[in-house]
Amino acid sequence: MGVLCLLLDKKKQYFHLLADIFNVTGHKLLIALEEEKAFEFLQVSSPEVLLLPIEDMDFWFKALKAGAHLIPIFFVEEYEEADSLRKYGLREVNYIILPFNPMELLTKVVSISKETYEQAHLDYLGPVNLIFRFIRSGATLSLNIHGKENTCTLYISQGIIKGSSCDREKLTELIGEEVKVKLEPYKEGEPPYIFKDNQDFILSVVCGCLPQPVASEPKKEEVVEKPQPIEYTIDLSQPVQLGDGLYWVGVEDNKGLFQKNVYLRIYEKDNIKVPILINIGTFQDYAFIRAKLEQVVGAVDAVKGLILMGSGVDEASGVVNFLQSSQRAFVITSLSIAQKLKALGIPMSRVRTIETFPGGRLRLATGDTLKFIPMPFLPEVGSFAVLEEGKGCLFTGKFLSSFRSIGEFNPLMNTEVEDVLLYTSLNTPSRDILSSALKRITSENIVCVYPMFGNPILSEETLKEALDKLVSTPTSFYELDKEVILEICEGLLKLLKEHQESNEVKSFFEDLNQFAYIEDTKISQVLVDVEKLPSLMLGLMLAKGVDPGIVKETIRRFYLAGFSLTI
Repeated sequence: MGVLCLLLDKKKQYFHLLADIFNVTGHKLLIALEEEKAFEFLQVSSPEVLLLPIEDMDFWFKALKAGAHLIPIFFVEEYEEADSLRKYGLREVNYIILPFNPMELLTKVVSISKETYEQAHLDYLGPVNLIFRFIRSGATLSLNIHGKENTCTLYISQGIIKGSSCDREKLTELIGEEVKVKLEPYKEGEPPYIFKDNQDFILSVVCGCLPQPVASEPKKEEVVEKPQPIEYTIDLSQPVQLGDGLYWVGVEDNKGLFQKNVYLRIYEKDNIKVPILINIGTFQDYAFIRAKLEQVVGAVDAVKGLILMGSGVDEASGVVNFLQSSQRAFVITSLSIAQKLKALGIPMSRVRTIETFPGGRLRLATGDTLKFIPMPFLPEVGSFAVLEEGKGCLFTGKFLSSFRSIGEFNPLMNTEVEDVLLYTSLNTPSRDILSSALKRITSENIVCVYPMFGNPILSEETLKEALDKLVSTPTSFYELDKEVILEICEGLLKLLKEHQESNEVKSFFEDLNQFAYIEDTKISQVLVDVEKLPSLMLGLMLAKGVDPGIVKETIRRFYLAGFSLTI
């Protein structure tokens, strides 16, 4: 079984080199390009080894203080830097000199996880690495540490450090020396020096090696009163004006995470008006959408066109209703989506394809220009986005959409970046397809995004952050160790039991037993490929009407662990 490692790579120097090598050799690599992301990984998974540059060593101490017992391997440039690690009880296995051979790094990773009690290997790892291994494995034993002048014994029972035969100061000095270690059976009884728990030992002995900052006089900071965010109270049963000539005319989804947006955009100059509908609802929704259109433009027949970015059966039924209501309107869509509409009986005389527009642009009678940007396979063949040139508003399909659970949706409020990342993780077939789409839009001057699902992106800062994270975060496309998958699944089952006692949850557990044997919230046996279990769980949650907040948390936990779900 491979080793699960976490790479902190703030300068983006190593992940391109290491990702494929780890995967093909059977090991797993979680990649974090910032500390916040690394801590998110630690919330949902238990990596054994931490890889990071020595200048980011402080993160290791932060992780230890947070209760993550990671064994580090530092990237160092000079041997002098490597020697400085010894005072923290670390050894040669805990660093690699740049430039390095990736296979040498893998050898060190394997050495750390190797389960052997050969004396040479114990001395090679040293006391600190061994202690973390014994904590993780729940070992019961005594660890004798022999230095040049002093000796100390640590007493470990079921992975918990009970105490030692010497005081903390002497133990701290000892682990920083060149020592020999020896394993002996655990001796019952109270040790001379007691540790409350593992964190007491780590904070006082391991982290106690950190140089303490010199205290300084605290600066008196001027208190600046922060402006309170504006809270919008809206009635989603009525048209919602989002801006000059832009309205939300969709139907509120009060059941789940997939809040679909339907927009009415009215382009106007002098006495010329060109109302265009962007997206369409289901057959059942159309009556409500039509009522909202009539409130804004009078008769539906005034709408000149429908820009259609999806090709599902629900969209097709909505298109039929719209074309019957507006006899002079056209559907504007991609060739691939148009072919699907044709197969469903929609006349092609009422359809215009974006591929036929010169330069992919449609110039309206008002002088406004719409640029159609192909987004193939994101998530379907004919996906595209629409940019209002000169205004910077981008209308998208599922790309840059977001999950919004009940009570979170508001078409006037900026979305959360994490919600965009979660939605993208479910609707992106591959990294190459996502990269291609990002290249197409990052060259454009975009100031806001109105997606098909979820809240809009209304600030350039939010858009930049979302795009930067989509560009630089490869974690959604790596496989996870089976034990990590089961650990996350069991955590979600426990969450369901604790937070939702309902018929939906009971039905969910009954159906899940077709794929895995579950005792309370523990998975004793999986009857399908373990890698398929998360997506099966997600599909069952959606089918059974499980609380949307728990569904969203399911997607979030697997996303943070670097596992790509499918629906």
